Amino acid sequence: MASADGAAAAVRQANARTCLLAMRKAGGPLTLADLAEQTGLSRPTVDAVLAELVEAGSVRPVAAAHSAARGRPARHFEFDPGVAAVAAVDVGHRSVRCLLTDAAGRATGYHRIEVPLDSGSGGTGAKARLEAIEQVVRRAAPAHRGPAAVGLAVPGIIAADGRLAQSLAVEDLVGTDLTTELSARLGCPVAVENDIKLAAYAEHHLSDSPSDIAFVQIGHRISVALIVGGRILQGSHRLAGELGTQRGMRWTRSSQRGRLRWSTGDAAEELFTRAAAGDRAAAEEIDGFCAEIAPRIASLVLTVDPETVVIGGGLSRAGDTLLTPLRRHVHHLLTSPAKPALTAARLTTDGALIGALGLAFEHASVQITGVSEVPPPWRCFTAPPPAPHPEGTP
Repeated sequence: MASADGAAAAVRQANARTCLLAMRKAGGPLTLADLAEQTGLSRPTVDAVLAELVEAGSVRPVAAAHSAARGRPARHFEFDPGVAAVAAVDVGHRSVRCLLTDAAGRATGYHRIEVPLDSGSGGTGAKARLEAIEQVVRRAAPAHRGPAAVGLAVPGIIAADGRLAQSLAVEDLVGTDLTTELSARLGCPVAVENDIKLAAYAEHHLSDSPSDIAFVQIGHRISVALIVGGRILQGSHRLAGELGTQRGMRWTRSSQRGRLRWSTGDAAEELFTRAAAGDRAAAEEIDGFCAEIAPRIASLVLTVDPETVVIGGGLSRAGDTLLTPLRRHVHHLLTSPAKPALTAARLTTDGALIGALGLAFEHASVQITGVSEVPPPWRCFTAPPPAPHPEGTP
């Protein structure tokens, strides 16, 4: 009997999911007949599903437009995006950002806080950083209610038990059970994942033809994440792609503790601007940089055999100034005729935030819609605008 009850519940959830997705996609009112036609479900089944969804709050009845036709007017229903708010948080060394959306994935709020660093230690302290995360979510959310779920992107290695195991950027949070701490502070489910892995996950879902990808983020540092079979490749110890944890590992001869160094200083912007303008010396330095990092990318490609190598991070904004020499060096090292495409990321600096949003929708589908395993509305997600006046102590 228990098995039969479980099977019936699974069918009800599947039917509810099918109807909910059809209504969310429609973006407007549908009649019971419309929904039955679009989903292939019977009218009695759709009627029962709608009653459950209305009770859960994710669907609402809509007053029918006046009609001159005789008879009882058809009932109309629509997905209610206001049923829940969902938050994504991107934790950085010096700032914390929060993007808030409704249940349809449409942005409704954004806030950023600059985190003051202790001049002596160069850190912030776990308590202060946790308070900053809580504060940025509360300021992005409407005053009358908080989010139904939060997705958190963190720079570092997340252990199997959910604790932050290693991090160069937010060392003060190492050892902290972020899920437990923040769930208690915010009063809702919190899902935590590495920021680069979430950026890769977002790129996969935003692709026109999702496939296996090797995601290489190039900014002040270089980081790697892998998407295989549509999921983040974690490995046995959640270390897949964590090349920076190898002792003595350097992407380039001039890098220091993983941080890239350029002839123009720490930032590469001036160098790439000069190269794009035709400066030969700048172009040669970029070509040398690509030649240095290409062997590790080629080894990665031959290990997981992805269809695409996606270059993300701030340097991906350089476009062909970076991609052309990098593609040439990587492809030269691969002797097989099959070579992966090498493209720029769709999102440069907001990939982790969008990935965290998708993570929140996946992790808390029931809390958001009342239905389990409803896929995130990836195509509705948009990157936030830059904060004109970042808040925090200078």
